[in-house]
Parts: sequence; structure tokens; C-alpha cells
Amino acid sequence: MADPHNLSIDECLALLKDASLRPESIAGEMECAGVIRPDAAQVQAARDVLARLQTEAVAQTAGLEGPDARAVAAEIAALPDMLALALVHAAGRASRQEVLVELATSPQRALAKEAKRELQKLKQRGVQVQEIRPQGEPVLRPLPEGEAPACYVSSVDAYGERAVWWTRPARQGVELVQIVLSDVKGILAADAMALSRRSWREFVKRLPRQGVVTSAEIPKDHARQLIADAEATGARNGFSPPRTYAEALQILGPAPATPLPAPGLSIEVPDELAHQLAGAALFEDPLFMAWIPEEDDLRRFALRVDEIATSQLYIDARQRQQAFEHAADEAARSYFTPQRRALYAKRLVEMAHILAAEKRLDTARAALAVSRALEKEGESLNPFCRALFTHALQGRLESKEAPTPQTPSPSGLITP
Repeated sequence: MADPHNLSIDECLALLKDASLRPESIAGEMECAGVIRPDAAQVQAARDVLARLQTEAVAQTAGLEGPDARAVAAEIAALPDMLALALVHAAGRASRQEVLVELATSPQRALAKEAKRELQKLKQRGVQVQEIRPQGEPVLRPLPEGEAPACYVSSVDAYGERAVWWTRPARQGVELVQIVLSDVKGILAADAMALSRRSWREFVKRLPRQGVVTSAEIPKDHARQLIADAEATGARNGFSPPRTYAEALQILGPAPATPLPAPGLSIEVPDELAHQLAGAALFEDPLFMAWIPEEDDLRRFALRVDEIATSQLYIDARQRQQAFEHAADEAARSYFTPQRRALYAKRLVEMAHILAAEKRLDTARAALAVSRALEKEGESLNPFCRALFTHALQGRLESKEAPTPQTPSPSGLITP
């Protein structure tokens, strides 16, 4: 804005209101006072707006609305600086706050500042003034989509339980929903929290990595779908989620309308059969070592193993091992019903993604190959199914094996 020099804003307004002065005379007066001389047409335009401001103010409660207020503000902003400022004062005198609010958001800083001053004067006179809309981007704005916080999942444990960390960018950092879910009992625990970006980075560093439990990044939609599936499973099986889940849902929002395929399914398995046969070796991996059948089934198998280990029907370790493997076949055949085959197939797909994220592709391919085998109706038992029982109790068989009978010497003493 130009420096008004010896002409104040109110003096300029007085010139516009003086009906005895022609526009050319007002322009000359302004020039004499050190203001850049406006055109006579601009002075006349300012007078026209002034007349509208004075005649259209009705009861000081509501004036121009919507487009009219914006149009008047635009006409004012288009005038030379001193004329525009004079009309801002005129709008304040006429209590035309809707015009002042529009001007208060003008990119012309001096004009916006003067409009805000006039609004403050209206407040001091007891007028209820409309709040000014915030301008520009917020100082703390959500992260751009490319920098949005990742979502994570933990590996699946022996009971089909895991953690899901679902996130979204927030104005002051990251909104996090932490869910512990079961593919049998549904939502076991739910927590919603707001973290600063720094706290979120520290949180990610503390996620379990490798060992018997690990975690991996996962697509946001799939993380949300896992939560929705667990909720549906829990309801179907008669389990209710905790009360905190209702609060978490306010952040989670709806599940995807069309769920994307599980990320583990995208892994290429070049030799399907070879990786299926490697299924038993999965239990040598730390992430699978704790996988065991359900308690009652494992207990029945353990009793059978004890019988084999102590029975005198088997003359050597080789026969006991054969009986042990035959018993494991029977236990696995009884255990892996169609429902359990489907359950373990899903678990293995999820584990394939976890393993691939850790660059253990051979193990990931074996998990996916076994999953596909389990999904096929009528398919013979995979080595994985038998190994689910044998890997947990092989040591039990060896520790309980009956000792080899010792032959007494002719003297009746037992020889070492």
C-alpha cells in the first residue's frame, strides 16, 4: 500500500462523501496531499460503492450475503489503495461485517489488516462478529500421501493370534490403532492413540524384529481388512470385542468395499511340489517352532507317544520311530478337518508375507506352497501336517524309550 502522507483515511472518506466535489476535484485534492492521483472514473466507482454500503445496510443485523458481499469486497479491492482503505472504514461505519470479513481475507495485507481493525471495533460496540476463515495451509498439516505412516502386522503365533498396527496421518502427527486379534476369537484387545511423528518413529523401532516373533509392513487396506475379518469371526463364534474397540472404530472407519488379495499371494513359487515337501522343515524356523496343535489333540498324541516309547512290542528304535510316524499320520488326519485346513492355509499365507519381508524367500515359498496344498479338497496330507505333531514330541519319544534288556552273566550278575 502507498504511504497516505498528509491525507488520512478518514479525510479521504470525507472527500468521497462531499457531494459538492466532482471526482476530478477529489483526485486533485488527493494528489496535493501526496497520494498517487487516481483516475476520475476510479473516484466515481468508489462513490458508487460508498452509496451502496450506506443504503443497503438494513437494521445492522444482516446485509449483503454470499456472492453480493464478495462482489462488493472485490470492487473495493480493485480500487487504488487510499480509496479502498476509505471504503473499508465506510463498511465499518455501516456495520457491513459480511463485506469486512471478505476483505479481511484479502491477499492485500494492508487492506486485510484494516478490515480486521474495523471488525474489532464492531466487537467493541457489542456486535456479534462472524469468525474469519483460516487462510493458507495449517502450520501442522497432515503428512503427504507419499509420506503417510506405514501399517504393520506381527507374525502369527501358535493360536492364530497376532497384532495389527493401523495408522493414518493426523494434523499433529500419527493416529494409531493397535489391535490384538485372533482368527478364532476375533478382537482380543484394541487401543487408539495419537502420537507425534517423533514418538511414532520411536514406536516403530520398538516393534518386534526377528526371533520367535517379528513384524513387517503391510498395505493399509489389508491391515484394515484383517481387523474387519477378525471382528466378523469373533461375532460368528460368539465372542464380543472389548469396549475400547468402539473408540478405535471411529478412527478406523469402514473396511475396504472390495478387499485386495493378501500380499503373501503375490510370491512366486517356481517349484510347487518341492516346496510342499519342504513343509516339515518350516518347524525348524524360529517363527514356527512354537506352532503346535490344539491342547486336547496334542495331549492325546502325547499319550500315544508314551505308549510307543515304553511298549515292549517294539524291539528297536527304528520300529518305535515307524510307530511314532504312523501315530502322527493318524493324529494329523483326524486333526486337519476341512475347517482347520482352511484356517492354517490363511495363517500360512500371512506368514509367507512376513517371511518375504525379511528376505527369507525359500521359507516364504514353502509356506505358500503348503497353504495351497491345504486348500485343495481331497489332497493327501502334506508333510507339514504330520510335522505339526512330531516336531513338538520327537524328544519325548527319545527320552521315554524303554532301555534295552541286559543279559545276566552265568554268575547271575548284570554285566555293564
